Order: sequence, then structure tokens, then C-alpha cells
Amino acid sequence: MNITKGLIALFLIWSVSYGAADKAQLQKTLQANKIQGTIISSSDLGSGLSMVIVEVNNQQAPFLATDDGKMLFQAEVLIAQDKNIESRVQEFYKNLYEKEKLKVSAKLKAVFKAQKANVFSFKAKKPSNKTMYIVSDFNCPYCQKEFANLNKHLENTNVELLVVGFLGEDSMLKAANALKNKSGNQAKDIAMLKKLYTPQSKGQPMDTKAAMALTQAVAGTGVRSVPYIIEP
Repeated sequence: MNITKGLIALFLIWSVSYGAADKAQLQKTLQANKIQGTIISSSDLGSGLSMVIVEVNNQQAPFLATDDGKMLFQAEVLIAQDKNIESRVQEFYKNLYEKEKLKVSAKLKAVFKAQKANVFSFKAKKPSNKTMYIVSDFNCPYCQKEFANLNKHLENTNVELLVVGFLGEDSMLKAANALKNKSGNQAKDIAMLKKLYTPQSKGQPMDTKAAMALTQAVAGTGVRSVPYIIEP
């Protein structure tokens, strides 16, 4: 996870501010750069900087800004003498990231419900009212490792899995193969998926229309990386 994404939430706790960059000037800076965004909030950081949230296409992103509102930027690396400032910036990104993830997760759960026929549902080994939701791509190394933990997850929680083709043509073919061969039998489906998660496996040529529609539905929620996991 990069710093910009991993720090994405820390700002809202600083809503009471002084000396923060002027929203009108910040908005003019966006307009001057032909960015169709809205300044949601601005909070003083000190040292001539403010922490700013910009909403673009219904998604919020964190920026640092000069107090005159004429410059916005994202800090990939922050090195400061004042560790309190560094800590506040990290918290700013962290809190905003968590808020955005809650919004994405809510939309994603709606996709799981709407795409029920395409969801691989695995029951816990013992009755459980907990459910883990996972979005996965067969060609993602981290997804392959996550699937290897399936039996461990099933010790105490149910698992619902959606497979997508984020990582190219072969990923989409594998997702299509999985949807076509989905049986509803837990043991058979796990065995079938295990083969597709093998790095050396290849997706068999077939119609990918259903897999593409599912992948687009998941991407429409704001999920941008896999595995995407909603913990119970």
C-alpha cells in the first residue's frame, strides 16, 4: 500500500481549524487546472500548510496545500522536524482512507447481494453468524496466498467470494471458467478454484461476457486492488 493511499483518512478529525487555506482560493486553483472537483474541507497544519480533502467523481482524496490556497500537492514522503506535524498528516490520511473504505465496502456488499448467483459461498466448519467477503483475481499472487488460507478462515466464519478479471485477458478467462463450472457443492468448488489459482494454470477460451459484467460491477464500487477483503 503506497503512502498516499495508506494515509488517506486522517483529516476529518481536524474540522475545527484556524488559519486554514481559504476554500475559495483552493477552488480557484482546481478550476485553473481544469479539475472538476469540490473542496470538502480545509484544516490548518502549521508551517504554512493545510490539510485539504477534495472530492472528484464522488471519491474523496487528501491533499496538502499552501495556506494561500494557490498550491495543492500529495506528499509521497514526508520528512519534518516537528514530529507532531508528521503524526497529524499520517492520521489525516489514515482516517480518510478508513472512511472511504467503509463507503466502498457498503457498495460492494450490495454487489454481492445482487450477484448472488455468481458468488461462491462457503459455510464455516461449525455454524457461524460471521461472514467474510473477498474479491479476488486468480492471477494476483496475494489472492493466491489468500485463497490458500480459505480452510483457516472456515474454522470460524463463512466466506463469500467473487472472482474478477482485473489483471488482463487470462484473468478474465479464468473468472469465466470459474463461473461456468460453479456447482454449488462446496468441496467441488474449492477443488476447481484451487486449480485456477495455480500460477501455471491458463484460462480456457470461452465467452467472458458474464465475467466482464461482474468485474465491471465490482470496479464500479470503487474497488481498485485485490484481494479486497471485508472482515466479519
